[in-house]
Amino acid sequence: MLVTRADLVSYMDVTFSLRQQDAADMVIAGLQSELEAYLRRPLESTEFVESHTIDSGYTGMPTSSFLSVGSTDYQNSDNSPVGAVSWSTPPQTIYLNNTPVISIEGVTVKPINGPIRTLVNEVDYQQLSYGIDYFYGYARDVVTITYTAGLIGGGIPMFKLMILRAATREMQNMHDDVVGLKDLTTREVAPLETGFMEKELSAVRRYRRVRI
Repeated sequence: MLVTRADLVSYMDVTFSLRQQDAADMVIAGLQSELEAYLRRPLESTEFVESHTIDSGYTGMPTSSFLSVGSTDYQNSDNSPVGAVSWSTPPQTIYLNNTPVISIEGVTVKPINGPIRTLVNEVDYQQLSYGIDYFYGYARDVVTITYTAGLIGGGIPMFKLMILRAATREMQNMHDDVVGLKDLTTREVAPLETGFMEKELSAVRRYRRVRI
């Protein structure tokens, strides 16, 4: 987890009971999950395994660029050649569910007829921040990718602080409720807003993954 119970204890400068410790763990986990759902990205680097099937309509295209696999000579009605058209297979871009991609540990392909093969980076595929470009692919190939993805670097301290602030509000509400029940009196304390506030989410909107 990005934030630990010890982080929350230090931030609030309090001591939790055993029940409060359990509650704090649930609150922290829930808030991180909520923030990841909003950003549509994992907050920490995590390993994932995904399988993708190349679309059945995937075909080559006429071109004279790289990856040319053959050519066809077309002729006029008088049988004189009018030029050659080269056919190539452009890279198949595979978009991964979790980004940004930090590293790719391995890529394998299972053709519709044939054994599983291990692909080589920079030869069979090219790593991208959002997936891979798969060269020499064929329709119905099943490509399995093991990779690590997640937000790292300068943005993490801000996310950690957001979770600490939201968790503090949750735990403060819980504390006020418990004390009020013990005293059998109504405490004149307005409940704090739970979860993330809109202005907090607005501050991290630029990190949100946009899916088309």
